Amino acid sequence: MSTSTGNNLPPEITEALLRFLPVKSLGRFKSVSKTWNSLISNPQFIKTHRHQTSNLILVTDTKFLFTIELHPCLNRDDISATAKELSFRSPPIRWEQILGSCNGLVLATDENDAIFLINPTTQELCKIPQSPFLLPDGESFVMYGFGYDTSTDDYIIVSISYWDTDNEHNPDCTDMFVTVYSLRNNSWRMLPNSPYDHAVGHLTSGVLVNQNLHWLTSRRPGYSSTIVAFSLAEKEFSEIELPDSICNDKAVFNQLVVLGGKLGLFGSGVGNDLWVMEQYGVGASWTKICIHGVEIDPVKPVCLAEGSNRDIVLGDEYEVVVYNTDEKRCRNVRIDDGPIGFTIGGTYVESLESPARCMVLPRS
Repeated sequence: MSTSTGNNLPPEITEALLRFLPVKSLGRFKSVSKTWNSLISNPQFIKTHRHQTSNLILVTDTKFLFTIELHPCLNRDDISATAKELSFRSPPIRWEQILGSCNGLVLATDENDAIFLINPTTQELCKIPQSPFLLPDGESFVMYGFGYDTSTDDYIIVSISYWDTDNEHNPDCTDMFVTVYSLRNNSWRMLPNSPYDHAVGHLTSGVLVNQNLHWLTSRRPGYSSTIVAFSLAEKEFSEIELPDSICNDKAVFNQLVVLGGKLGLFGSGVGNDLWVMEQYGVGASWTKICIHGVEIDPVKPVCLAEGSNRDIVLGDEYEVVVYNTDEKRCRNVRIDDGPIGFTIGGTYVESLESPARCMVLPRS
C-alpha cells in the first residue's frame, strides 16, 4: 500500500484494517506515515491488537530462550511446529526460568537471578530492579507471579518468600513475606504477610486467571490444602474451593494450570486427571477431564491448541504432544529446528506491548 493511499483512507477504516495484521507487519508499517506510526504506537491500539493465539516459550538446557509456534491441527498423526531462538542483546543472557506472562509480556530470570520483562514478539527487554526486601540467597526460597491490574493500568510482580528452615539466622521463622513491584512506579513495597503456608509442593509461579494470581497452599493451623487467589487490584488473598473429589491433604501435590483462560488443577500420575473451573470462583463448576494414554512423564497441560476446545497441548522436558479429549489420543508435535533438551515455561500471545511503556524512568 502506498503512502498516499494510506493517508486517504478514513482513520477508522485504517485502524480496522491494521487490527487484522500480525505484530511483525505492524512494525514495518510504522514507516508508512506519521499518522500510521502514531496510531500503531497508541497504547489503546496496542491493548486491543493482542492476538490470542498462544505460542510456547521455553528455556533450553543450554540457557537459551526459544519460542514454539504450533501450526493448525489437521487430521494428521503428527503436528508441525516452528522454533525460533530469541536474541535480545549482546552479550547474550543465560536464561534460567520463565515466571509468568501477561498481554504478550513474559517475566523471566537469568542464571544470576536477575529479573527481566521481555516481549518475545518485538524482542524488547527491560531489567527489573532488585527488591530491597529480598532474603539472603541460599538461606531462603522465593516464588513469583506476574499480571496486569486494569484498575491502575499497571503491570504487577508479586513475590512470596520465606526462610529455609535450615538457615542459621531465623530457623524458627515461618513467616511468608509478600512484596509487590509496580512497573508504573518502578518500585517495590511490602505487604502484610500471607496467612497461608506456601512452603509446600513445588516452588511454582502464580497462575494468572481473572486478574488473580493463584497458588496451591496449606491453611494454618491444621495444614489443610487450599487454592489461594491474590487480587492484583485489592492486593489481598482469598480462597478458591477445591473440587469435591480432591483429597484435602494431598491437593498441594497437584499443579495449577490455565487452559483457555480458565483455572485448572492437574494431578500427574495414574490417570492424569485434569479439573477445569468452568465458571471462575464457583466450586460447583469444576469439571473433570481424564487424560489417558500419554506416554511422556512427567507431563503438564500447557494450553489449548488454536481454534479448539478439545485439543490440549501437553509437554515435558523433551517432548510436546497434543491430546484430543474426544478421541482420547495423542499426536506428536514435530518441532522443526528446535532444541533437544528444554523446559516449557508457559505461553504468550503476540503483542506490541512494550516492557518499558508504563515504567517511570529515573532522571539523568
